Amino acid sequence: MVRTGRLYQLGPEHRAVAYAFAAARPDQCTFISGWIQEGGLEESPRVPRGWLLAELDALGGIEGLAYISDTGIVMPALTSEVGLQDVATIGRRHANAVRVLVGERAQVSGIWRYMVRNGARARQIRDQAGYLVHRDEFTEQGSLRLEVATASSLDQLVQASADMAREEAQDDPQGRNPVLFRERIRERMLRGRDLIHMDGGRLLFKSNVASVSGSSGQVEGIYTLPAARRLGLGTRGTSAVTRWVLDQAERAFLLVNEDNHPARRLYERLGYREVMKSRTIFVA
Repeated sequence: MVRTGRLYQLGPEHRAVAYAFAAARPDQCTFISGWIQEGGLEESPRVPRGWLLAELDALGGIEGLAYISDTGIVMPALTSEVGLQDVATIGRRHANAVRVLVGERAQVSGIWRYMVRNGARARQIRDQAGYLVHRDEFTEQGSLRLEVATASSLDQLVQASADMAREEAQDDPQGRNPVLFRERIRERMLRGRDLIHMDGGRLLFKSNVASVSGSSGQVEGIYTLPAARRLGLGTRGTSAVTRWVLDQAERAFLLVNEDNHPARRLYERLGYREVMKSRTIFVA
């Protein structure tokens, strides 16, 4: 294993033990468990390219994990202060290695504390709540016909994704780099995980599944176009994508902005319960 401070880079030979650790912690590791199961350690094209680092105990067992994507998205599930400091050190030594921090609030804040000492600045900080629903606790709220997005719907999917970023995160990805933003949406679409509702050729509702394993699946990007709101599409669409995940996994997990009270009430009606205080930091 390659060592970075207290963290060790895991390879395909660690798949079983890494998956067992992540699957037992769906509140912090839903994305990681799906990434492992779908071939992330083997660099499968089915999942985003990235690296998995581990904290090890004295006997070589895993105590914590941190996922780092090749686009600089960092998801920590660590246990030690040294591990948090090591992630910040990676960000200092390698340009663009840490562009977005997302995870349990205390861990993200701990990494960020060290990064600020190294001169980092935040473009935006958002607090979220992590919600989890077990298959046996899910309360279906109607149904909406969802289809997997294809190239024919890419233009509308890109626009809806940009509108969502501007509305919910006060971010303008198209303004910063429209070509890169479109390419990232296209790459995600090619994995077959963008689920949309179309009516008369118009995209009205979108969602995507970031990863899924037998343990849990992570729902992201839930958005109803403004012109189609108050018609029940958000409720039925969220119910449908949750059902899609629960047909394959025991649990579904999602993050919601802490101040988005209507969305939180919707998720609670579906059976989701809050399991984590989360924070996302976009590095300037």
